Amino acid sequence: MDTGQLVLIIVLAVVVIAAVIVAVVVGRRKKAEVNRHRAEELREKAAEEAIGAHQAKAESAQAEANALQAEVEAERLRKDAERHAEKANEAHGRVEEQLRHADKLDPKTNPDRSHDANRSQDADYSQDANRSHDADRDRSHVAEGERLTRDRSGREGTPRDGSTREGDRNL
Repeated sequence: MDTGQLVLIIVLAVVVIAAVIVAVVVGRRKKAEVNRHRAEELREKAAEEAIGAHQAKAESAQAEANALQAEVEAERLRKDAERHAEKANEAHGRVEEQLRHADKLDPKTNPDRSHDANRSQDADYSQDANRSHDADRDRSHVAEGERLTRDRSGREGTPRDGSTREGDRNL
């Protein structure tokens, strides 16, 4: 092997090594550019999701405020109903007292008065039963609301309990 061939081999080796280095550097730059582009897309997507999350949080807070306002209104109405019931009971008591006083003044005028007193007691019992029924109904509405909430959190629009009847669908 003479010197010209040796120099040629060395030059070719240097050129091949330089070409490999250039290819690696260019490949890394392209990969870095692709990664930068992907990172930018991810940042944009995260920003959009953050806006959506903020809106959902605001809607949730509004719904909670509306529910609280409805509870306050319901409590106010409940208290109003109790006050009216108390007034009605007071008025009923005054009427009964006036009737008893009238019976004392003239007991022979109304011989069926004892029947009226029983009717008054029946009315009191009926009012108590109605209040109990109203309380039970309120509790059942709360339970119904919880059941509906559980149903809605599951599969929307699918039949409950595996039923295929149209009336059994939770819509």
